[in-house]
Amino acid sequence: MPQQPLTHSHQLFIIKRSRDFPISSEEDSFVTRREFTKFLGLTSLAFFAGTFVAAGRKLWKRAMAGRVEAIRVSALEQVPVGGYTLFRYPTENDPCILLRLEPEKLVAFNQHCTHLACPVVFNAADRQLECPCHKGFFSAEDGRVLAGPPKRPLEALNVSIRDGHVWVKYESET
Repeated sequence: MPQQPLTHSHQLFIIKRSRDFPISSEEDSFVTRREFTKFLGLTSLAFFAGTFVAAGRKLWKRAMAGRVEAIRVSALEQVPVGGYTLFRYPTENDPCILLRLEPEKLVAFNQHCTHLACPVVFNAADRQLECPCHKGFFSAEDGRVLAGPPKRPLEALNVSIRDGHVWVKYESET
């Protein structure tokens, strides 16, 4: 279809528009310094707020750990040597794992991997806890990092045996 010539009114509109909007459409997509600075400022503020919330949550959890009571996890005979029991402590959102490494040696850890919070699983043959997400490995003895991307050990819990039952409580970090 052939293009029709512009009428006089269309030509006046184009001239008036170019006077009112002196920026060409190619330049219109560029970001101004003011917009870029505003974006950087708001992004920095968001990162600061996120860091502040994460730090506050960590401090709150530490402060509350001293106030949390010990809980009874299981009867001692219900956890076989080389076996484990899963439980939640101190809240329903905190998965933990109790390991019975020897007849009189029990250890408990928060089940969240310290890398990206995937749940760790117990490998009894190798006596280690493994994170299946990114291949992090922790010692079943003390929760220290053996290999993989995690930099921090697993969060350990105090384990005690009273009246044939296994009790756990957060270690004090003072």
